[in-house]
Amino acid sequence: MRILDRYIVREVVRHALLGLIIFTFVLFVPKLVRLMELFVRHSGSGAQIVDLFLFIIPGILVFTIPMAVLIGVLLGLGRMSMDSEIIALTALGISRKRILFPVGIFAVLGAALTLVMTLWLAPLSLRAFRAVEGALLTSQISFQVQPRVFDERFPRMVLYINDVSPSGTRWNGVFLAQAGAESGSQITLAESAIVVAEPSQGKLELHLNGGSTHEFSRSDPDHYSVTAFQRTDWPVEVTSIGPATQRALSNPERSFTDLLHDHSKVWREARVELHQRFAFPVACLVFALIAVPLGAQPRRGGRAAGTLLSVIIIASYYLLFIIGAGLARQGVLSPATGMWAANAVLALAGLALLPRMERYRSEHAPSAILARLAAFWRLLRRQRIKVKSLSPLPRTGNGTLSAVAESSSSFPSIIDIYLLRRFFYYFFVIMAAFIFLFEIFTFFELLDDIARHHVAFLIVVNYFRYLIPYLTYQLSPLGALVAVLVTLGILSKNNEIVAFKASGISLYRLALPLLLGGIVLALSLLVLDDVYLPYANQRQDALRNQIKGKPPQTYTRPQRWIFGENFKVYNYDLFDPAEKLFGGLSVVELDPATFQMKRRVFATRARWLDTENTWVLESGWVRDFNEGSIVRYEPFKVTTLPELSEPPSYFHREVIQAFQMSWRDLRRYIEGLHRAGFDISTLTVQWHKKLAYPLIAPVSMMLAIPFALLVGSRGAIGGIALGVGIGIAYWAVSALMEAMGGIGQLPPMLAAWSPDLIFFFLGLYFLFKMPT
Repeated sequence: MRILDRYIVREVVRHALLGLIIFTFVLFVPKLVRLMELFVRHSGSGAQIVDLFLFIIPGILVFTIPMAVLIGVLLGLGRMSMDSEIIALTALGISRKRILFPVGIFAVLGAALTLVMTLWLAPLSLRAFRAVEGALLTSQISFQVQPRVFDERFPRMVLYINDVSPSGTRWNGVFLAQAGAESGSQITLAESAIVVAEPSQGKLELHLNGGSTHEFSRSDPDHYSVTAFQRTDWPVEVTSIGPATQRALSNPERSFTDLLHDHSKVWREARVELHQRFAFPVACLVFALIAVPLGAQPRRGGRAAGTLLSVIIIASYYLLFIIGAGLARQGVLSPATGMWAANAVLALAGLALLPRMERYRSEHAPSAILARLAAFWRLLRRQRIKVKSLSPLPRTGNGTLSAVAESSSSFPSIIDIYLLRRFFYYFFVIMAAFIFLFEIFTFFELLDDIARHHVAFLIVVNYFRYLIPYLTYQLSPLGALVAVLVTLGILSKNNEIVAFKASGISLYRLALPLLLGGIVLALSLLVLDDVYLPYANQRQDALRNQIKGKPPQTYTRPQRWIFGENFKVYNYDLFDPAEKLFGGLSVVELDPATFQMKRRVFATRARWLDTENTWVLESGWVRDFNEGSIVRYEPFKVTTLPELSEPPSYFHREVIQAFQMSWRDLRRYIEGLHRAGFDISTLTVQWHKKLAYPLIAPVSMMLAIPFALLVGSRGAIGGIALGVGIGIAYWAVSALMEAMGGIGQLPPMLAAWSPDLIFFFLGLYFLFKMPT
């Protein structure tokens, strides 16, 4: 390989590695929180956690290696073109098509590496990931039991836990009820329980302390037994919530030979997956083919324009790929035609652009008309500016000229508008790229589920539509960080920062509009999270469950078990919210100190009286308890009890999670749990995060400003690289602190605000050390 070839390969590889790191990090971020939680809870050995990290990477590299090839060729050749090195090659008599040889070698290596991933390493790592994850979930099955939730996943049993220790091995306030024909006929209560997981036997062994078991028969209301105990053991089957021992492999996990010899009813999905594994490696060659003529042509905008062009090409390719995959799965096209259509279209476009490599801007080209129109438009703008400059200046009352020059201390000045315009331009471009890449990766993750459950196209479209607000909220701080680094990096590289300094403008004054823009962005995220994001999260979560084939969820559904006010537990066989009617109602009132039963009420039928604001109970009984003994038994035909004050709307309530609630709704929910004596540390961390997370946008921008000037000679590329490094550090610290706060190892407020405070003081330190 000649010196020229080595030089071109080195330039392309340098930019490709940076693109590979950026794309891989963006797609890896959603997995980071879950892995940090496993690490903090010590639910697996250090080697297992490292294995999970490594097993995720090959599946991501399948998508990011072709992207890295494209951006490497575009930016590498774009840098050479911008510095007139390609023109120098032409002047020496070297054809521009000579560039195809070293770029082709690089593309072939990328294709070979991608082929290794798709055919062998990615399926193998995905199978290994599922196996290790399944082993962890089985060995630490107690971590899946959430406190303050009636868990009905256990066979013939309902479990409720008041609180869980950080280690997950001690439960406080245990409620076990029989599920079946006579739901709630047998109830066991205990102050605490020591949990021992026995994954080999598929069960949890509960060592209950200080409790009692209550049994009665609905056919014989006079019969009721209470058995008190100080210590007892209770086995709980967990086969329904643990991973299946014999799990069917999904198409992405299956080997090449298995897919090749599949002639079952799902052969079409297998062929689509098979062709996809070869189409992605060939995409490296196609991307290189179309990137060479585009990168070798001089253009305005430098590397930033090359990055934007890369995003457009990647978006076009994957949109064509998704359309082809959908048509192939529906049988409109053959699997080969559908999966190779995107490669064919881009290859034809690359071949059509190859003749442009030998042309110069002065030569006629298909785009000459557009170039002339653009030049004519620039000429008109210059004429308008010239006319304005020749207009008479305003004069004061005594005839002297008025001052029209703006002071550098005024806000907003022309410089402020210029900086904000450049910042928001790069911010929106970067956000569009990040969101698109994440949605593409998510689509291919769900592709097997979409085909298996025959999900309608509009459901998939709606899911990704409602996913956009969530991604916007999550990725905006990273986008703002990178946008600041790119904006100031390009200004520094073009010596515009030097010009501002020479004009007497301090760097602190230049930072002012960017910091104000960050504050506006943080306020926008707060409004988004409070107004629209909870609804969007509910919708996308419901649609994702539908795509995954889980039971359809509604967020206004009655529950058979529900915790009422003043430590009352309601259970019923039937609830009609329209008629305000219960069938088979059972109410248990608990002692909050000992978690033992104080009163139990059973009614065959209960109806709500709007005039009296009370429940009318029919055909039932009331029993009062003291220290495990029955002290009063009273059957009734019809009665009312004042303590049953919850209206029908209480039982037809929303079933939502923290990320599906606004800041104010979550606060009210936490206050209600706190009054009931529940552990609210995890929810409190999430509540503080709703305030702390948006503020990381201006904090990260403040930290980025001094670093942007340090990497100014590298322009946009150096800024993006540094932004990714800072982003990795922040997300790792944030995920670690959140996981520690969720299990009680840190105070909730400190866990949520620590990343902001750490990066805020780092930003102040570097900002004050910045030479202005």
